[in-house]
Amino acid sequence: MISKLDLQVKDTVFEPGSPPEVVYYQDEDDNANRRLYKVWIFLEGMDLPYVASVTYQLHPTFPNPNRTVRRTVTNCNCQLIIWTWGLFKIKVAVKDKNGRIHEFVHDMKYDAELKQGGFKLKKVEAAASRAS
Repeated sequence: MISKLDLQVKDTVFEPGSPPEVVYYQDEDDNANRRLYKVWIFLEGMDLPYVASVTYQLHPTFPNPNRTVRRTVTNCNCQLIIWTWGLFKIKVAVKDKNGRIHEFVHDMKYDAELKQGGFKLKKVEAAASRAS
């Protein structure tokens, strides 16, 4: 019986599994001075095999702020991709394979990667990013 899962919520501007070389961005439609970054949110930890799904509760300004991601063979770390300009707390509800819910709060930290530099910025047109 699992009482607490060994899991961590992570966020990054670098595509997981790829070298940290490119940061994708776009200019916000109504504010050319504000840059949106492509951010990956996902789970890591020894208990990933016990995860059935995860619900990420994003900032309320996002359309459909509650996003549920099922763990599958092609998405074994329950990855979610968002476009954002700011940092916020993400409420995370992990449903294990026994139906129990494990709750976390994650403070986004991708800004530390942006401050380090050493990467290329690649602009993505807004229409192309809507599928993410």
